[in-house]
Formats: sequence, structure tokens, C-alpha cells
Amino acid sequence: MLSIMIILIAAVPIRKYLRSLRCRPPAISAIDDPAQLDDLHLELLEVEAESWVRQYRPERSVPGFNLVLYRRRVPLIIDMNGRVVHWWPEVRATGRARLNPDGSLVVIGADNLIKEYTWEGELTWHFQLSDTHDLPHHDLTRLENGNYLLLIHDGHGHADYLLEVDRRRKVVWEWWIEDSRDEFPSWDPDSTDPSHSNSIRELPANRWHDGGDDRFKPGNILVSARTLNTIFIIDRVSGDIVWKYSKDLDGQHEAIMLDREQRGAGLILLFNNGLEDLDRYRRSSVEIIDPVAGEKVWDYRSEYFFSSVGGTAQPLDGGNTLITSSHGGRVFEVTDEGEIVWEWAPPYLPMRVERVPHSHCPQLEVFPSPHGFEVAPEDLRPFVDADLYSFDFRWQTETRNVDGRKKRLLTTTNGCRDILVPAGAELRIEFGLDPERLGARKAGATFRLSIDDHEQPVVDLVKVDLDETSEKLWRRERVSLSDYEFREITMCIETDEAGETSNPPGVVAWANPEIVSASDRELRASRPKRETLQELKLQRQQLKALGYVN
Repeated sequence: MLSIMIILIAAVPIRKYLRSLRCRPPAISAIDDPAQLDDLHLELLEVEAESWVRQYRPERSVPGFNLVLYRRRVPLIIDMNGRVVHWWPEVRATGRARLNPDGSLVVIGADNLIKEYTWEGELTWHFQLSDTHDLPHHDLTRLENGNYLLLIHDGHGHADYLLEVDRRRKVVWEWWIEDSRDEFPSWDPDSTDPSHSNSIRELPANRWHDGGDDRFKPGNILVSARTLNTIFIIDRVSGDIVWKYSKDLDGQHEAIMLDREQRGAGLILLFNNGLEDLDRYRRSSVEIIDPVAGEKVWDYRSEYFFSSVGGTAQPLDGGNTLITSSHGGRVFEVTDEGEIVWEWAPPYLPMRVERVPHSHCPQLEVFPSPHGFEVAPEDLRPFVDADLYSFDFRWQTETRNVDGRKKRLLTTTNGCRDILVPAGAELRIEFGLDPERLGARKAGATFRLSIDDHEQPVVDLVKVDLDETSEKLWRRERVSLSDYEFREITMCIETDEAGETSNPPGVVAWANPEIVSASDRELRASRPKRETLQELKLQRQQLKALGYVN
């Protein structure tokens, strides 16, 4: 027994030593390789970015500029009317970009390096993890002392850890969530993504600490862990978790404590996704939490608002909130009363948009005031977030070639989904027999897609019989859904199979039904027609590492 205890005690410093080796920067500096750049920036000179602003009310909105990632890669700064005022055409980011008060830009690079650039785009600093299995992801933040705090996915143990890195690229502080997993009753030791943290913030000076509560000491770290449905605070000195909150959280993102300059200082703002539908179906919310009382004191909800994953909420001076509905397809600013006063819908899924004031850095102060002209929406009907009319989400489908083209196929041939139909909607559906898997077998099926609007009798939009003798084994249909605009419906697919369809599996298949709104069609007209091989490779790498795909 004593020998076992000695081994266990010795294992702790050994594990810490092995971790330290993985956190050392490589001896050879890495720099941007122009040959590896894609051409995402070339089309920016041709796009009409101003048309992406759906509405803008200057008298109610908080003025500023917006830091965005064009096609989730190229950092841009746009004004309130969507006009590009600055960009970094040679920078490729993934996940996060932040603009520092001196005008420098720090990003999680597409090559998985942390990089800092000047306003003019010169690379001046970088940090690289020595273990190529590990991955910086989702967030980084510049601390009060000038160091960077990084969020890292452990490619071996699959949980997350935090690193504080100074200007000499030296790791001066680290924290591993697996060392505190006993704090989380829902921790799944068999999961390949047991924590999936997505935001890290340094606590500002706040009233709770002023009143003697050391849990909220400025400099402690506020973390959001999506898989654990928990936000928590780490004591920087002890490494202990000193505060947690989980009440009704459901795949949440972007927890941030409001600072002294903001109304409600000391409260915590977060984006609550509603991924698992704990108490509602496909509804996200933005919430403000009183961390001492452990209660929600404000929230924003809308029947048109849902992002299954991703999403951010930023507190703005004056009390408004900037919301990025990452998988909904838009960014919008709301007042305390929930009124939308600015809305931006680009032709790609937006990611972690951040509003910065005119005085944020000297380089922005030379531009004219960010106040612009009012944009009154031509179509007063609301924007319905795309995740509200997805049948299955992308990560729930499987991809394979059918009928000579790559398809996103449902993993089931029977099922129903509740959907909110957007304006001007059209259903695009594909289904049938996979010719390669069918081979010389005799098989067939009846394919049926129906809609129940809960007021009228169920309607069959598609009902087709196919077998090995059919002229076309794979069918494509388009059906108008204009009669169901802004109505909640239940859409069902049913498949009655006959013959040799079970071996091999997948002879009978449905592509993921696609609902395309009127705004989708307009935006797709300006969307680039292709993705580069570099983009596709990076997307796959990120999604696999973070547990979205196998």
C-alpha cells in the first residue's frame, strides 16, 4: 500500500513536468508564409457590404466601429453603415480577433499560432505551442499586466487548459481544468470533449470585492465551459474554483463581468444557447446574472432568435447589448427593453463581432465619427435565425457522394422536427436510392415529407415511390412554403422500405431538407461560390479537435 502511495505522489510532479515541456515555445520562430495565403481578400473590393446592414437607428444605438472576421477569416473594421474602414488583408484568423488600445491586432491564427500585428499588418509577436496535438481555440484575452491569457484544447487528455504568456513567450501561469473535475458532477471521463470551454475573462474591479468578497478579486478568471453548462471563477493565486453558476445554463458562451464604467457593474452577462432544450425548443437567450444572489436579473429572448452553438453578447456603454447569433446568421444590438436598433446580416455565418468605441485606439480616432445615416428596413418583417429552420444541424448529418455529388445526408430515414418558417421560404429536398449501394439488388421505398401547421389537416408536400426500375433513382424537389411564413410547423419525413435495403445500410437516404428564405437567396447571390482547400482543411481540423465531428 505504501509503495502505491509513493507512486501516486510521485506521479503528480512528473505529470506537471511533462505538461511544462508541452508549453514551451519552439526554438525556431514561425512567421507568416505568403505562399500559404488564400485569396479571400481579393473579392472584398467588389462586395456591397453596406447592403448587409438591415436596420440602423443612430439615435438609439451606441456609436462605434465593429471588428468582424470576413468569412470567419479576414479581420475587418466596419462602421455602423457596414462600410469597411480598415482591414488586414494578409491576416488569417480563426475563432477570435481582438483590437488592442494601441491599435495592434491579436488573433488566433489559421495556422494555430497566437499572432500580434501592427495596425498596418506587420507581424510583431507570436506564440506557438510546442505540442502539435494541442489547439488554441475560441478565446484569448490581454490581461491588465500586458500578458496574454490563452485557452487551449488538450489534444491528449481532451480537456482544456489556460496559459498566461508574457512578451518573451514565457509561460508564467497555467491552469488545467482536469485537476478540478471533481468540482463538476456532470464531468464525463469518457468524453472526448468533457469541458469545451469557450471564453476566458479577467475580472475587473467590482463592488463585490470592494465589499470584502475575495471570490471576485480583480484578476481572477471567469470561464465558460459549454459541455458542463457552467460558468466559474478561478482564484489566480490558489488555482481553486471559488464560484460556480449553472442554473438553467444550456451550452452557454461568452461570460463577462460588467465593469465599473457600465450600468449594472459587477453583474455577469452571457449568451445562453439552449442547445439541449432544457426548458424550451430552439430558443436562445442573453442573460445577466447577479453572481452573489445567484439569480438572473435580465434576459433577452425572441421567437426569432436561436443559435445552437457559438454566439456572443457584449455589454455596451449606456446599457445596450450587442449580440452575435453565430449560427442564426446575424449580429444585432438591443436596448434594455429588447428593441433592435442595429442589425447586420452578412452572406456567411458571423463570428464574435465586437463593437469598439471611436476612442478605442489612436488609429480609429482619425476617422470621422462612427455615427452614420439611418437605415430603415425595406422589409419590416423580422429576421428568422437560420437555426430555427434547420431540419438537422450540420454536425448531425453525414457526408458522402450520391448521384455524382457530395450530399449532407440525414442519419435517419424517419423523423419530425418543429420549425419556424421564415419569409419567402422555399423547401429544397433530395431523396432516393443510392445507385452505388443499390448495385444489382431489388429494393424500393415510398418517400413522404409532410407538414402539420397544427391548424389544418396534415399536408403531404412530397410522396414518391422509387425502386430499382425507376428512371431516376435520386430525386430533387422544390416546394414553396409561402403559405406558412412565420408559422411554427412540424415537418416529418417517413420512409417505407421494401426489398434488399438493409445490407449495405444507406441504400435508402434523405439529404438534409433545406429551407431557403428570401433573405438567404439575396445573400447567396453575393456569396463566393467556392471554399479554398485551405479553408476546408482548417474547418475539418477545428471541428474534429473540438468534438463536433468524428
